[in-house]
Amino acid sequence: MKTIFRILLLTATLLCSALLESALAEQVDLRPQQTEVKNQKNRDTCAYFAVSALVESTLKGFNGKEYDISEEFEVFRNKIIYSWRPEVEFGNTYEVLQNMIKDGYVYSELSLPYQEKSIDFTKPLSAGDEAFFDLRKQKISRTSFFSMKFKQLTQMWVRKPWSLQALDELKQKRSVVVTLKVALPYVDDKKGTFRMSPEIDAECASGKISCGGHAVLLVGYDSEKKVFLFKNSWGNEWGNQGYGYVTFDHVDNYSDQLLTAYFDKMSYPIVRESVQ
Repeated sequence: MKTIFRILLLTATLLCSALLESALAEQVDLRPQQTEVKNQKNRDTCAYFAVSALVESTLKGFNGKEYDISEEFEVFRNKIIYSWRPEVEFGNTYEVLQNMIKDGYVYSELSLPYQEKSIDFTKPLSAGDEAFFDLRKQKISRTSFFSMKFKQLTQMWVRKPWSLQALDELKQKRSVVVTLKVALPYVDDKKGTFRMSPEIDAECASGKISCGGHAVLLVGYDSEKKVFLFKNSWGNEWGNQGYGYVTFDHVDNYSDQLLTAYFDKMSYPIVRESVQ
């Protein structure tokens, strides 16, 4: 009798545990707050696309309007206006976001469309290039914003895993930019997944396979599956209509520079269209 009672008690305990885990499982999906998926094509510009996606999402979350920021102007802003490493095309997500928010304005894709290739920013711009890229000198509309803040997640004071910090922001409906270490042979374009492990990382370190950093925007998660949902910049035919999945472990161990943005509601945020 005691044996039967113990079995019943153990079964009830396991069932309660399973039900508790199910109840605690969370899913967040901020795709309705996102703008259209874009395509960086064969350029090393993921940082600009990830940050622009973050700012577009922040603006849309504030007033419900759709935005399409000119990534080409963001390249110009960082390479020419702020002179951040003009010898390379790629950007630093922190610098890109900081400069955008510090200036407090963005231009639309219609004002300066994305180009097939970048110009050489190490050389003086021709009069034609300057007139084409420097929208500040043209009387065209731009979106200005005030009281938008940005935040870099850190482990300096609290050793909290990156995944848990990202979850905290996503719960507040704040998307998160992250730069992931990506091994190209382990990217599944159809499923929209990136694989990374100590073994794959060793292949990267040895130079056996091609690896590098790739900036994306985290827009949701499934705590039971321990995966993040992210918005990519490889077109809407990639993955799940332009979105993909990356594990908590990947973010915890093979990522860098997590950033988010939000409006400070205590300082009267404003978004408006204006002509400088």
